[in-house]
Amino acid sequence: RSSVAARAFSLGAWARWPPGDCALRAPAAASVTSAASATSAASAAGWALARSRYISVQAEPTPNPDSVMFHPGSRPVLGEGTKTIRFTNKYDTADSPLAAAIFKVKGVSEVLLASWHVTVTKVPSVDWDLVSPNVELVIGQFYAAGLQVIKDGVAQRDEAASTPVYEPGSIEASIVELLEERVRPFVQQDGGDVEFHHFDHDGGVVHLRMHGACSGCPKSNVTLQFGIKNLMEHYIPEVKEVVPVEDDEELARPSASSM
Repeated sequence: RSSVAARAFSLGAWARWPPGDCALRAPAAASVTSAASATSAASAAGWALARSRYISVQAEPTPNPDSVMFHPGSRPVLGEGTKTIRFTNKYDTADSPLAAAIFKVKGVSEVLLASWHVTVTKVPSVDWDLVSPNVELVIGQFYAAGLQVIKDGVAQRDEAASTPVYEPGSIEASIVELLEERVRPFVQQDGGDVEFHHFDHDGGVVHLRMHGACSGCPKSNVTLQFGIKNLMEHYIPEVKEVVPVEDDEELARPSASSM
C-alpha cells in the first residue's frame, strides 16, 4: 500500500503541478505583454509627437548659383517688417542660435536671416548636393525643438544702429525711401537685400551694399545698372550712377549729421 500510495501521490503531484506552474507564470507573461504594449504605445505617441513637430524645409534657388533660400514651412524667421540680419562668419553669430547652427554645416560662408526665409551662401568649391540636405536638416531640427532664432532685442538694436536719420527732403532721405518702398521688397524675393551706404554729391554716385544672394551674384551688376539706377534717375535727378560697396573696401559710411 505504501508503494501504491507513494506512486499515487507522485502522479497526483505531477498532475497538479502544471496548472499551478501556469498559474504562477501567467502574471509574468501578462507583465511582459503589458510592458510590450506600453512600449508600443509610447513609441506610437513619440512618433506622433515627432510628426507633429516635424518641420518641412523647402529650398529655393536664387539668381546667384552659390546662394539658396530656405523656407521653414509656414514659420517666420525674423517676422514681417523686420530688417534682414547678415552673418559672414561663425564667430559673429552669438546673437543668433539659428545662424550659429547653420554655420556648423561644412561649406557655408554666409547666412542672411529675412522675414520668412534664410538665405545661405556657400563657398564655390563645395556642391549644393552636399550642403543643402544638411542645411535643411539643421533648420528643420532647430524649429522642431522650438528654439529662438535670434536673442531678444537684437533685431531692434541692429535696425536702430544701421538706419541713420537723414534730414527730411534731403537726397539721402529720398534714396532711402525709394529703396525701402520700391527696391528692397523685390530684391528680398530673390534671397538678397540692398543697403544704402552713402551718396557722393560731387559725382552724383549712390553707393549701395549688396547682401545675401545679391552679393557676388553674376547678375547683380545688371540689377544695379538697369534696375536700381534707372529707378533712381527717374525719381531723383541728382543721381547719375549706382555702384556697389564691396566688403573688402575700407570705406566709412558718412554720418547723417555731416550731410
